[in-house]
Amino acid sequence: MVLISRFIRLIEGHAESLSLLWVETIRSNPLTAGYAKLSKQQLHDIVYSRFRRLGGWMEKNEGVDREIAREFIETGQERAASGIKVSEMVYSLMLERDMLWRYILDEGIVAEGIDLNRAIEFSGRLNYFYEKAVYFAVVGHENYTGPIDADRDEGFFDSIFEGFKHWIVIQ
Repeated sequence: MVLISRFIRLIEGHAESLSLLWVETIRSNPLTAGYAKLSKQQLHDIVYSRFRRLGGWMEKNEGVDREIAREFIETGQERAASGIKVSEMVYSLMLERDMLWRYILDEGIVAEGIDLNRAIEFSGRLNYFYEKAVYFAVVGHENYTGPIDADRDEGFFDSIFEGFKHWIVIQ
C-alpha cells in the first residue's frame, strides 16, 4: 500500500510537468485534432486538476464514485459543447492513462518482485479509474443537448449512476 501511495504522490507532485507533457501530446496527435480548438491553458487546466485529485479518486471511499461520475459526465458535456468528437475525447483519456503509467515505470521505483506486484495493483486501479472516467464522459457527451439544465441533469445523473452502480462498487 505504501508503494501505491508513493505512485499517487509522485503523480500529484508532478502534476504541472505531466500536464504540460499531456498538452503537447494532445496538440500534436492527429487522433485528438479537435483539441486544437482549446487553448494550451484550457487544456492544461483540464488535466492538471485531474492529476492533483487522482489519489482521492483512486481510493475506495464513500461517495468517490459519485464524484467521478459527476465530474466526467460534465467533462463529456463540455467536450461536446466544444465540438470535440467522442472518439477524440476517449483517445485523450487513453493517452492520459498511458502517460501516467509510463511515467511511473520510467521513474525507476519498481525495483523488486514485491514492487512489481504493487505496480500491477496500481495499474489495475488506474485502469479501473479510467474505465469509469471514459464511460461517464461518453454518457455526458452523448446526452449533451445544450446549456446544462440542473433539474433535468440531476434526474438524469441519478438514473445513470444508479443503473451503473453494480459495476463501480469494488468489494
